[in-house]
Amino acid sequence: MSFVARTLSAVFALAVLVLAGTSDVLACACCAEPGYRYVKTEKFSALRSGEMVRVNFAKAAKLNVAETDEPIKGFDASTDYQVTVAWQKDDSAVFSLRDAKGRSGTLTVARPKTLSIFEVDTRDDKDNGLGPNLYKEWKMTSPAMGDGLFKSVTGKGQTMTLVLHGRGNVCPDAKQFTAWTLLVYGDAGTFTLTGKLDAMEP
Repeated sequence: MSFVARTLSAVFALAVLVLAGTSDVLACACCAEPGYRYVKTEKFSALRSGEMVRVNFAKAAKLNVAETDEPIKGFDASTDYQVTVAWQKDDSAVFSLRDAKGRSGTLTVARPKTLSIFEVDTRDDKDNGLGPNLYKEWKMTSPAMGDGLFKSVTGKGQTMTLVLHGRGNVCPDAKQFTAWTLLVYGDAGTFTLTGKLDAMEP
């Protein structure tokens, strides 16, 4: 092998090692240590907002009113709904729901100033060499706004909280979230909507 060929081979090998090391560093930047716990209400950053609006809501949703609660006055709820969710320019989320009888209504979660983050190592999942797979919740809370079917259970005195659930590492990533919960509560009554998040395109 000529001197030039040996030199090029050495340079290539060094480049491979450097790139491999860079990959490991980038991967570990998102790793969590065993026992990791991050529970905080923080300013709603552009980074987390950008990830939230990327989630894909599946079309089916279920509504639950706890059996221990009194019937909600003026609210004729169904159990199953078809739902579409549209994020507005101000990062509010509009849930448009329709039941099997064709009745419809919307629920709107306005973007709050803060986002509640709950990310913990539950120590019940396998570590594949990149740290524990954290259980994650991101929660945004705002006054409850709605119309149609939901007009009687929104408005003054009512609050709603949207929760995205998932598992993953410490880096913000919409692909890590797999389910959602929308809780509406207050003096007028309490109910919960739940659904899944579709897998995102790679």
